Formats: sequence, C-alpha cells, structure tokens
Amino acid sequence: MKFELVEIVTKDKLVHQGIVHIPQKHGETAVVWVHGLTGTFYSNTKLMELFAGECGKRGLAFGAFHTRGHDYVASAHRLDSRNEKGFVYETVGAGVEHFPDCVKDIDAMVTFFTDLGFTKVILVGNSTGANKVCFYAGTHPDPRVFGVVLSGSMSDRYSATDEETNRKHQALMEQKIRDGKGDELLTGFDFFPLTPKRWMSLLATGSPEDVFNYRDQAGALTTFSKIKTPLLVMFGGSDEHADRPIEEIRQAFDVHAKSSAYTSVVVEDADHGFTGKEQEFVSIVVKWAASL
Repeated sequence: MKFELVEIVTKDKLVHQGIVHIPQKHGETAVVWVHGLTGTFYSNTKLMELFAGECGKRGLAFGAFHTRGHDYVASAHRLDSRNEKGFVYETVGAGVEHFPDCVKDIDAMVTFFTDLGFTKVILVGNSTGANKVCFYAGTHPDPRVFGVVLSGSMSDRYSATDEETNRKHQALMEQKIRDGKGDELLTGFDFFPLTPKRWMSLLATGSPEDVFNYRDQAGALTTFSKIKTPLLVMFGGSDEHADRPIEEIRQAFDVHAKSSAYTSVVVEDADHGFTGKEQEFVSIVVKWAASL
C-alpha cells in the first residue's frame, strides 16, 4: 500500500506530519484516523494499511496525522516568520498537551481534505483520540464532518489506580498547580511522564477530557449527547481498560446518544486496540463510512 507523506498546519501555526492514501477513483468522502494517548500516525502500520486498503476499495480517501499529543514528550515546529528559519521549536507530547487544543489539530485534518475537494469527512478517534473526536464533535459542530466513529471509548478516570490513591495524587497535583508548578514534568504517576495540569486533565472529574463519564450518576456523557452527526461507537468485547462489563458500558452510550443516526457495535474478544481483530474492526468502520 502506497502512502503520501504530508504536513498540515493548525490555526495556531503548529506543523503536524501525516500520511494519506487517495485512490485514483474516489468520491467525496475522506476517513481521518485520530491516534490515542502517546500515539503517532504510524503507531499501528497494520491498521493503517487495512484502512487504506478498505477505503480504497470503496473510493474513500484515508489519512492519519499527528496530534500535539504524539509520543510521551516531543518536539514540533511552530511557524514563525520572525525567525530566520521560518519556525521555532515547540515542546509537545501527551505529557504536556492542553487537551482543548485538540480542536485545532482536528480542524487542520478536516481542512486538509476539504481543501482537496472532499466534502464529507469521517472522523475516527481511537482511545484518547476518541475523547478528542467526541470533544470536537460535541462542542464545535462542523458541517464538514459528516460522521463520527469512537473506538475504545473508555474512561481514563475509571480505569486508573484505586480511588484512594487517585485522591492522594489529585491533592498533590492541585497543590503543585497552586504553587506555580503545574507545568513540572513528573514521573511515576502514569506509564509516561506528565505534568500536574496534564494529570488533572486525564484523571480529574469534570475536566474537558472527561467525556466518557458513563458511570457518573449526574451529568453522564453530556458532551457525547451533543453529537448530532451520524455516529458509530465501537467496543472491544475484552477491552482491558473497561471497569465493568462491556455491555453495561455500551448500554450507557446507547441511552445517552442523541445522534441523527446512531449505531454501536461490540467486536467480540477484542482488546482495547482490537489486536488480532483489526480486519473485522476496519471492515465495520469503513462499510459504515461508505454508507453515509
């Protein structure tokens, strides 16, 4: 499968790399993959090849791009005409990103394809990418986005360590932020280094990132409920990050969905990343996207 290496530029001038596959004969629809926590556009080459292949068979374009949350901590270019190089270096990565800025990343992805003449963009968010796509679709309605797919939509807060430890960690993070150390990079609080502000975004109740709060009695799935475009939610039947049976989680999504055309699917025996079930996962998603 041949991909073209491309770059996109966000409205705040951050440069992201990505790959696209545009079949010779194509329609007006493009599918965009949004990677998960600490991921990259090339994290799962098998999945990317399957998506490009299945999309190509149906005349759909496909693309996958970095977000500013790629890798643990990384460097990116921010365009700056005042610098003789034309850019400055920016520290990015999952450990330091400001979650609401994902809107700028996704907007740039959508713009890339609409600038090429594609009129229907389908966003496919995986894991934390699903949080981002849900936040984008639920808070920034975009007429260019014709459909949304959320996969691995588990709550980081529910799947974290025990609640007592979580409370202690949150108290520490809140104190550090009060002390002006909210951007200090810490280790030992997750599988990757992160700042107190980033910890709060991932694991504190009610943060903008806490969109999959399906267990909460009040305000559950509020952002999710605001998505009006066609919506497909994909679950792995054996998702290791699930805090309860998948069917219970699925039911919560089903109850709160307000989309104009909503579907949920469980891929039996699939883990969070659909390992070994990639073909089944991709086939379902691309068939659904092509039907819109």
